[in-house]
Amino acid sequence: MRPWILGGAAALLLAGGAARAADLVVGAFGGVWETSLRKCIIAPFEKQTGKTVDVVLGAPIQWLNQVAASPAKPPIDVIYNATETSYDAADRGLIDKFTTANVPNIAEEKPEFASVTGGFGAVHNYGAMGIIYNSKTVSDPPKTWKDFVEGTIAGKWKATMPSVTYPSGGLTISVWLFAKTFGGSVDDIEPGLAQIKRMRDSGNLSFWSDPNTVLNGLKSGDLDLALYWDGRAYSFIDDGNADFKYYSPDPGVVVAMTWIQKVKNGSPLGYQFANVALSKEAQSCFGSAIRYGIANKDAVIDPKVADEITPTSRLIFPPYKRIGELQGAWIEQWNKEIGR
Repeated sequence: MRPWILGGAAALLLAGGAARAADLVVGAFGGVWETSLRKCIIAPFEKQTGKTVDVVLGAPIQWLNQVAASPAKPPIDVIYNATETSYDAADRGLIDKFTTANVPNIAEEKPEFASVTGGFGAVHNYGAMGIIYNSKTVSDPPKTWKDFVEGTIAGKWKATMPSVTYPSGGLTISVWLFAKTFGGSVDDIEPGLAQIKRMRDSGNLSFWSDPNTVLNGLKSGDLDLALYWDGRAYSFIDDGNADFKYYSPDPGVVVAMTWIQKVKNGSPLGYQFANVALSKEAQSCFGSAIRYGIANKDAVIDPKVADEITPTSRLIFPPYKRIGELQGAWIEQWNKEIGR
């Protein structure tokens, strides 16, 4: 979902502690994510304020470690962060709180997102992981997650799902969702692992850590069906792959949220940048461009892609903070029972 590729020159600048070339430094993801960010948020922010913005591409863990190494003069002012590492950033004391006084547009967040962050940032956009499948080889795709398990075991399709090593979904989807579906809980993942072992042992299930390998496998015919992100799935389908379809099985799909956070001791301009990023206008532009759901309740998505956005009514919200506390034990249990 997120191509975490470190931007060369900008990264070296930060690592070396050299003087900044811009008024504000923002850590963000690459590809269409960066393109949409520059068009929908940075351009209007720079026009509104007369200030300049540098974008540093990379991964949240790396940015947070850089901030922690220089907390009094952090090299980054604003970061876009996955939920798991957003909680970690807050717990490490690296993030300032948003309030309606310093970021007024947080008042426009949909309530299901406003309750997630505890004020340590705000949800900026979201994706969800449903199923993409080849309609030529799968005539009866699974309607529910339990159907997915049984159909995979029966050999109705060759499927793939995220490995526990995949940083954005491996724990919440491949562990927690299946545990919950089969009678387990955040404190008892064995029921889910048991079903994953059944699928693995059937020879009809593989695990992925790189989202690009999924698309390659679907195109080559090695895969019939995959658990995959909505936005990336539709981009693939619309790029000349009309035989593939995407949908959200019942009872819903796990949400993956990207927060925007202001780094403690970073430039106060970070608050203003976040306010622009969370505005109706910027969110409408960004969501339409990247085909991910957004958090502003008044934002309007381009009708051409609106039906490709997973509605909030289909979202399942995992207990992310608790999962973060248990991830070490979960990975160890997965490695013992499923394999590395």
